[in-house]
Amino acid sequence: MRIADIFLLAFKALLTHKIRTSLLVLSVAVGVAAIVTLTAQTEGVGRSIISTLQSLGPDTIIVNVMGRGLTDADIAVVSTLENVRKVIPVIREMGSINLGGSTVNAVIYGISSDGLKEILGDLKLVDGSPYQEVSIPLAVVGNQIAISNTTNQLIVFPGQVFMVNTRGTPTSSTAIGMVVSGILDKYGAMSFISPDTSIFIPLQAAQQILNRKSYNMLIVKVSDSNSVDSVVESLRSIYGGTLNAMSPTQIAQTMQSIILQISILLGGIAAISLIAAALGIFNMMLVTITERTKEIGTMKALGFKNKHILAQIILEGFLIGVLGGVVGIAVGAIASYMLPNIIMGGMIRSPAPMARTPQFASPILSISYKPYINPFIVLTSFMLALLVSVFSSLYPAWRAAKMDPVRALKYE
Repeated sequence: MRIADIFLLAFKALLTHKIRTSLLVLSVAVGVAAIVTLTAQTEGVGRSIISTLQSLGPDTIIVNVMGRGLTDADIAVVSTLENVRKVIPVIREMGSINLGGSTVNAVIYGISSDGLKEILGDLKLVDGSPYQEVSIPLAVVGNQIAISNTTNQLIVFPGQVFMVNTRGTPTSSTAIGMVVSGILDKYGAMSFISPDTSIFIPLQAAQQILNRKSYNMLIVKVSDSNSVDSVVESLRSIYGGTLNAMSPTQIAQTMQSIILQISILLGGIAAISLIAAALGIFNMMLVTITERTKEIGTMKALGFKNKHILAQIILEGFLIGVLGGVVGIAVGAIASYMLPNIIMGGMIRSPAPMARTPQFASPILSISYKPYINPFIVLTSFMLALLVSVFSSLYPAWRAAKMDPVRALKYE
């Protein structure tokens, strides 16, 4: 008997029990879709962070000191270090804006106009213009704040005055008026700043309206990337164990390691659903073999050999794996691109004032990214679907092949 004939018989057997087959295919598809969707998110976040870190350049060091703010005296000291080209002070404050009945959480950064261009590279604006270094609170607003999630239209415009509630202490907030100068294009995730969910104002203005005399961090630009380590060592000799200094390259390496571990963890969790699918296929195949006892006896009486019966049942499992894998990959691809919108819709805009957002949890985290579907992950998840389905069919196939045809024909 040709393999094509066995393949056709296996396909017809699956069509005979459409609902049962659909459920088995669905159980496999869920596992595959989960693997594809979850790993696409971590890959996308990782690529976005690394891409933005690279735009900062390998000649950058991000400096802060634990337990206290940084002052102009610190800037003077750091500026005198060998191979230091430029020092950019930054003030950071948490805040929220009420736009269209919903509260938009944001982080306010006070930074000079030149400093803003240094950290964002090519300053990309969809509307308006950058601010100049003045004491007026002109604001360059992040893309996710200025553009509605639902309509994808601007809800903040250049020249518009809006109020920002800043959280001076955990129990109090202050309303501050700002004038929109420009709207940023999408930037994605960064190491220490998320441009898409941030508001940038002149450093002088931030010092006045926030009543700040110190800075949260210093961005140190060195003469060349080879000098980064020596400058960091010089900083450590000054500030000792209280210093926290990292370059984008170091952060990128750390993030790559963390994201790889998260990807493996999420992929493993998603793969558990494939194990559940395997148990379902195994159980359903055994039930099917019992129901088809007389059919199998008839096939043997007509001349089918044990290997033909074995091949047909295994092929049925194989087809379930193929269909489940294809459906799972398709669903996973669609879900991969839908999930970021769901996340951003639920976490960036909130009906409660001062609601939580990744920016409040950590100034390092950003959720603006484009999912990346790794072809290797797609192929791996598809192969897992096939292996799970085929291995789950082996024992039922062996049991069917070993049936005594006489007893099988007498089975009621």
